[in-house]
Parts: sequence; C-alpha cells; structure tokens
Amino acid sequence: MIRRLTTMIAGNLHQARCGMLAAFVVYAAGAVAGWWFADALDVLQPAAEGLAAAFRDKGPVDFIASLFLHNLAATYITMCLVTLWGLVPLAAAVGNGLLLGWVVATVTGTSLSTAAALLVPHGLFEWPAMLIAWGVGLWRGVGYRFGPHPARYIDRWKQANLLYVSIVLPLLLIAALIEGRGRILAIVFG
Repeated sequence: MIRRLTTMIAGNLHQARCGMLAAFVVYAAGAVAGWWFADALDVLQPAAEGLAAAFRDKGPVDFIASLFLHNLAATYITMCLVTLWGLVPLAAAVGNGLLLGWVVATVTGTSLSTAAALLVPHGLFEWPAMLIAWGVGLWRGVGYRFGPHPARYIDRWKQANLLYVSIVLPLLLIAALIEGRGRILAIVFG
C-alpha cells in the first residue's frame, strides 16, 4: 500500500516536472523584476503592508496557525481548485516573485544577508511547496493536454489532492513553525 502510494506520488511529480520548472522560472523572473524595478512597483506597497498587518499583532500559536492556514488556502486554490488553464498558478508565481523582489529591494535598514537569514530558513520548505503547487496547477490546467499521459479532469484533481496532502501540506506546516520561531523564542526568553 505505502509502496504503491509512494510510486503514485513520484509518478505525479514526474509528470508535473515541466510545470514545476516553468513555475520556478516565472517566480525567479518575477523576483528579479521586483528587485530590479522596485522603484516602479510602489503599487505593491499596500499589498505588502496589508499582509504584514494581518500577522503583526498575533501571538506565536495564532501567528503560526494563521500563516499556515493562509498558505494552505493560497496553494490549494492554485493547485487543486481554480487553475483556469494554468493562468492562476502563473499569476500566483509572478505576483509572489514580484512581491519578494520588491520587499528585498525596499526594506530599509536590512542588508541582503539579513534578508536572506530571515527568508531562507522557512523558505527552504515554503518555496518547494509553492513551486510544487504552482507546477501541479499548471500540469492540471494545461499540461495534461500536451503530455503523454492524458487523464480526465477529475483524475488530475485527485492526483493533485494526493500531492497536496502528502507533500505540500507538511512542507507548509514546517515552514510556518520555522517562521514562527522568533515569536516563540521571544516568549520563552523574554
């Protein structure tokens, strides 16, 4: 049973690999564009401030739970619920990349190494989760029409849900726990 499940998960990831690669390229290009053209992207400031405000005054457990649920909803929508022929996952990859690049370029008083120290520990888990979600969303939305293994829409949806529960969800939980570590440490050590 477990071997069959593992084989199915690996096969689905293999089938979605082109979508995941496309999501990575689009996300990376968005991040570079957000960093490079930060002065022209002031329109992102309200979005960044709104996102920060949503999590600012939360205690550690509430912060971790809220962040985890926020990321779960965002990735589920792009992976399993609304792909719109791959447009929603691509828009999510571009938007998140632009926001990341813009934040890194505009946050004052933070060096690039400090920004990396803040982003990378939880990013090691969050980025693969997002890239898998966007890539599988692309695979569901458009990739199956061109791939060697065509499947019905409902079959792709079931496969995406299996990947979501077995890979994306645990990665996002670990990322939220790591991101909330600072709030937990502040309470423990005063």
